[in-house]
Amino acid sequence: MSTKPIRIAVVGLGKIARDQHLPKIAASADFELAALVSSTATEGDIPVYRTLEAALAADPNIDAVALCTPPQVRLELCQTASRHKCAILLEKPPAATTDEAEALKRIADDSGCVIFASWHSRFAAKVAEATAWCQSHPLRSGAIEWREDAMKWHPGQTWLWQEGGFGVFDPGINALSILTQLYPLDWSVSAPCFDVPSNSGMPMAAKFRLVNKDAKVDVALDFGPTETETWAIHLEAVSGETLDLTQGGASLSVNGSPAISGEDEEYAGLYRRFAALVRAGQSDFDTSPLEIVTAAFNSARVSKIAPIPFL
Repeated sequence: MSTKPIRIAVVGLGKIARDQHLPKIAASADFELAALVSSTATEGDIPVYRTLEAALAADPNIDAVALCTPPQVRLELCQTASRHKCAILLEKPPAATTDEAEALKRIADDSGCVIFASWHSRFAAKVAEATAWCQSHPLRSGAIEWREDAMKWHPGQTWLWQEGGFGVFDPGINALSILTQLYPLDWSVSAPCFDVPSNSGMPMAAKFRLVNKDAKVDVALDFGPTETETWAIHLEAVSGETLDLTQGGASLSVNGSPAISGEDEEYAGLYRRFAALVRAGQSDFDTSPLEIVTAAFNSARVSKIAPIPFL
């Protein structure tokens, strides 16, 4: 197995690419940043191309691409990457719909390319420890509360409010990615209710219940103004024991014990996983969080609320 650095191109240079992907690639011995693809950026020493096709034509030795664009535009990008036999990392969510996600997977499979539907929150500091606990504690009930201010965490990202942009589910799907890691069950969505701004088709807030046989988890997501973020998952096992993941999975408490926090290693862990997949020639394409979101959109009762002032 080759251990030489994997030459990677990053496509899309929004906030998440600059804050997370580029620093983690720079710090990783597994990767070498070979190119950037952006319609507007002008970076320093790294070549910048306006299209992925141009990048791969100029540098045919690129091994992998990280697609950090909005999910609505990834079909053509995956086709291009697959033609050039590049491994593909998809920033979450992998696609706008489950049908589109399946299409991306087929494109990669047909070309023999590795494809990774990445869920960065699954690599939060305490998620692995929580997963081990859940494996020996069948679930009875739970609650997810995921609240953050869109203006603070996603300034200028108007695509979130357009068709396929997910609205509050862009952060909320992180919670669902953790839950489906902890309990990979056949979840069904019950009674979804959305608050949708009058100038957008995407929800600002959402509530629903996830149900599987005797287990149920109540979910509350909110993207409105707030001074304090809440990224919390509370779980109660059939035995009565409890587990709390807070700070997006960075802190863990069992049976009410003081919470223990770990280092923020989400994207470093994500890139370690991608490197292992590339070197092994294997794909990892779990779409269960996206399937929950799709089910919620398909049956939601919608209440219109005041327009979003920044659109």
